[in-house]
Amino acid sequence: MVAEYQVRDARGERSLTLIRSADRIEYRQPGEPVELWRRTPDGIARLELFAAEKRSIAWAPGDLRTTGRMPQWEQLASPIHPQLRDKLKREGSAKALGLSAERYRGESAEGRPIALEWLVGEGLPAYYRTGPAKPKAGDAGFYELKLIKLERVGAQTAFTATGDYRETDYADLGDMELDPFAAAYLERNGHAH
Repeated sequence: MVAEYQVRDARGERSLTLIRSADRIEYRQPGEPVELWRRTPDGIARLELFAAEKRSIAWAPGDLRTTGRMPQWEQLASPIHPQLRDKLKREGSAKALGLSAERYRGESAEGRPIALEWLVGEGLPAYYRTGPAKPKAGDAGFYELKLIKLERVGAQTAFTATGDYRETDYADLGDMELDPFAAAYLERNGHAH
C-alpha cells in the first residue's frame, strides 16, 4: 500500500509518502533520508537511505534498543499513533478518497484542538490536524496531514531499490572518521560507539 500525504506546518508545505507491507515500512519526505523499517526475527531494523550519495546506514535491532530508539511496529505503520484515537471523542463519519472514515475531535495534552479522520480498514489517517483550524503564519503549534492518494500496489515495486547503495552498519560509524559521509552523519546525528 502506498499512501501520499500533504503536510502543512510552521515550516511550510511538503509531501510525505508511506509505503507499507506486512514486514516493511518506508517513509519518504523531500530533503530527508528515506527511512526503511523491517521486521526481523529479533525485532525491528532500520535503514536510512541517502539517495544523492547512494549510501545507507543500517541500524540492527540491538542498535535501536541500545540507543533507546526501538519503536513499536504499530507506531511505524501510520504517521499518526493509532492510540491517539483512544484519547479523542468520536464525532460521526466522513468520506476520504471514496473510503469510509471515522471522525474524531479532542485536545492535545497542551490543550490544542485536534481533528482526526481515521480510515479503519486501512489503519491510516485520512486527515489529521493539531492547532487552530485557520492558523496564522508562524503558528508553531499547527500541524496538518492530509491524505491525497492511496494505492494498493505490489510492495516490491513501490519500495526504494537499495541494491546499488553502499551499506554501513550504525555500530561501525565510530571507526570511520576518515570517511566524509560517516563523519557528516555522526556530526548531524550524534556519535556511535
